[in-house]
Amino acid sequence: MSSLDLLRRGRRLSAGGPALIAGDQSIDYAMLIEAVESSARDLSAAGIGRGDIVGVLAPNHPSTLVAAYAAMAAGATYLPVAASESAQNIVSLLARFDVKMLAFHPRKAEVVEKIRQAAEGVRYVAIDPEAPRNVLDLELGSAKPLAAVRLGDIAWLGVTGGTTGVPKGVQLSWLAINAFVQKYLVEFPALRPVMLLATPLTHAAGMLAMPTFARGGTVVVTDGLVVPEFLDLIERHRVNELFLPPTGIYKLLDDPSCRDRDFSSLTHFLYGAAPVSIPRLHQAIDVFGPVMTQAYGQTECHTLISVMKPADHFRDGDTTGPIADDARLSCCGWPTLGTKIEIRDDDDVPVPAGEPGEICVLSDLAMSGYYHDPAATEATLRDGFVHTGDIGFLDTDGCLHIVDRKKDMVISGGFNIYPAEVEAALRRQPGIVDCAVVGLPDDYWGEVLAAAVILPPDTALDVKRLTNALKEELGPVKTPKHFVAVESLPLSGVGKILKKQVREKLLTALVR
Repeated sequence: MSSLDLLRRGRRLSAGGPALIAGDQSIDYAMLIEAVESSARDLSAAGIGRGDIVGVLAPNHPSTLVAAYAAMAAGATYLPVAASESAQNIVSLLARFDVKMLAFHPRKAEVVEKIRQAAEGVRYVAIDPEAPRNVLDLELGSAKPLAAVRLGDIAWLGVTGGTTGVPKGVQLSWLAINAFVQKYLVEFPALRPVMLLATPLTHAAGMLAMPTFARGGTVVVTDGLVVPEFLDLIERHRVNELFLPPTGIYKLLDDPSCRDRDFSSLTHFLYGAAPVSIPRLHQAIDVFGPVMTQAYGQTECHTLISVMKPADHFRDGDTTGPIADDARLSCCGWPTLGTKIEIRDDDDVPVPAGEPGEICVLSDLAMSGYYHDPAATEATLRDGFVHTGDIGFLDTDGCLHIVDRKKDMVISGGFNIYPAEVEAALRRQPGIVDCAVVGLPDDYWGEVLAAAVILPPDTALDVKRLTNALKEELGPVKTPKHFVAVESLPLSGVGKILKKQVREKLLTALVR
């Protein structure tokens, strides 16, 4: 199934409903298909086809999806470029991934002017957000038919978050993308849903649009999370499904009007990309209803390795009864259909239930490999399994629990410490809005834990209280030696905390 096949399926199921809504603009399936197909044919006429990489640099807007889907329909590989990226990072991306063409929204024209001279050999094409059909301003050659899509073709070049180092290019084939859409439809089969997307279309939101179209649904696009506007959109369009990282959920919950809104249309409030605070998850269930739905995935095995549905957040699966205990709420569900999860030790041997190890996944969601990086590909794809780099365990019910990122593990005084466990304990403390825990070098211990914490306004940091509370819960080894109050935490485009930047911030703060 190509991007055009997917949209044509959606048109058959849509019952005449809109495909895309943004502000006052409503686009039906016929208009969307025509725009994608016309733009794809223009790309083909301009010499873009199989094996070429087309970047799209744009904010959340219908034309962003049209440009991306057109690149894939032309047989090329789509590279999402986050609208928030700096000119320097974009130049690096274009060079590293041999980008042949960069399509950009007019709002990014100033950034493009900065990179034109540095990124040689790249063709630049403006996106016309007002164009009903051909959204790309191209100099055309001879018309050519669109290339037939093959399952092994690389459709999407995902970029890793870069939370621990230089981002890598993750090659996702049509086989992997179709597998994601199919798994999503198995887990969430309702026809003609209304999906609200506020996070960047260049990340998980762009992928989540696909199964919405495949069910004949409507994608409501808004550029960023502006809380009152976001809440208005839920009510106005009777939104059924939406996605936010935990930080976005916290913003909604902190808005005084949130509890006065009508959320009766919601069926699935998807969250993921980062650990959620269990007390805040309780609040979310209370405010939004029995709709919270966790999805676990990663770029290399994207989006839907496991799912924890609304009923799984309650004891015995009864959404009218009491909420499940914290051990269940802290898990991320069960493998999706056709996906196998094994927990393996450092020797690549599966471990028993309850024992932590690396999460390894066998699934048709898997990437084809990293772009021009065979060594990294070989390290990640072994025996058909994606070695995720996440540490977790399977409980006796087969439910997956994530402990931490393997690279985030801290070794202090010979003890292995997973910062995510410490962060979870910190988030349970009164007055902690959010936090991040990292390891800092220490001459005696090798590494020591340091915590960056966000406090409510006009609140003083009580280091003694936090230290005593964590020592009682976790013991002295897992208790941070340093606490630093910060106004915010550095986040990636999908809401993941950038630990490298946190570490740099804490080192600077503690040297003063």
